[in-house]
Amino acid sequence: MSLIVRRRTFLVFILLGLVSLTADMVYEGARSVGGAYIESLNGPPIASAIASTGDLLGYVFRFISAVIASYLASSAAFWGITIVGYAINLLFIPFLGFTNTWYIATALYLVERTGRGLRTPLRDVILAEVSEDMGKGKGFGIHELLDQLGAIAGPLLVSIMITLYGYRIAFLSLLAPAFISMSFVTTAYMLYPRLKSVELSPPKISFRGLGRGFYIYILSMALLSLGYVHWMNVSYFLKYWNTLTDSEIALAYMVAMLTDAAIAIPIGVLYDKVKFKTLYIAPTSALLATILFIYTPTLGKPIAYAMAGLWGVTMGCFETIMRASIADVLPQEKRALGYGVYGLIYGITWTVGSFIYSYILLVSSIIATLYAIITLVASALLIRQINIS
Repeated sequence: MSLIVRRRTFLVFILLGLVSLTADMVYEGARSVGGAYIESLNGPPIASAIASTGDLLGYVFRFISAVIASYLASSAAFWGITIVGYAINLLFIPFLGFTNTWYIATALYLVERTGRGLRTPLRDVILAEVSEDMGKGKGFGIHELLDQLGAIAGPLLVSIMITLYGYRIAFLSLLAPAFISMSFVTTAYMLYPRLKSVELSPPKISFRGLGRGFYIYILSMALLSLGYVHWMNVSYFLKYWNTLTDSEIALAYMVAMLTDAAIAIPIGVLYDKVKFKTLYIAPTSALLATILFIYTPTLGKPIAYAMAGLWGVTMGCFETIMRASIADVLPQEKRALGYGVYGLIYGITWTVGSFIYSYILLVSSIIATLYAIITLVASALLIRQINIS
């Protein structure tokens, strides 16, 4: 690869990071108070779980976009779906400022997730290609750091705007980073329009060749997402229990994103050295975060922020080493399909888990604790089988 091509590839890698930074300002800023906003519109507890089904929709669309793109095997299709996905992901959020009913707000959160679903697996294929030279773990780690800087800035901006002006202006203020993000992703496409890993593959769909290790990996991650409490549940119940105020919930989410950012590069570098052993971190941090969350009504505000930090560690694992793992357990021509399958299963199980938590958190803290222990310990036990496979 010539020096000019290397420089252009690195520039595209940085641009993709800046796309995620500005995009995260938009949707993570809005999601940080999603449950609290729905509660402020007099939505019932189940509404937080309904809003979380946006992730299921998003992951269904990840699968759909991955299947379509794999069949077309076209760089234009990969980039086109990615750009359209970003547009839907970002440009519906500001409309939250004009809602006055919880079901309209919930619908907008659902639409936003479909856009994210369309673009994510294809963006990850592009990212895996342009980060090949530096190491995929490190590349995804650097990308996640930039991503999480936006996820920190977004909730902070929303928290300040809610305090000063209320929800409407807070949501409308997210228009600026939305347009900046769209300009960055369009520039990245113009600089790197052809994807080698895509155009070398014949246009076909086949689930053969994914391998035993991939399916064990998927089962482990499914158990993890079943036990990993959704932030829509967290933010709803933190307000429902009167543990934190609306602006404090946004700040707690900012703590989660700050932790995510802090571990992104170190955990990515560690992954490049020891591979799948790093995956044990995720069920461990998820279990600790969930137990602290369940008992925040009695433990108080400091524990709520500590819980948010541990929640962010788990999310950091999802966004770095788990994405890098898929690229390592699959051949290049199977990556898009693999990301789509992973996303579909993850979305289904995380949504199911959010409905389960929305019910059992009202019933018994002991039942909620036992549920978290069973699912997350089982996930950790399966990770060993990924290493063996």
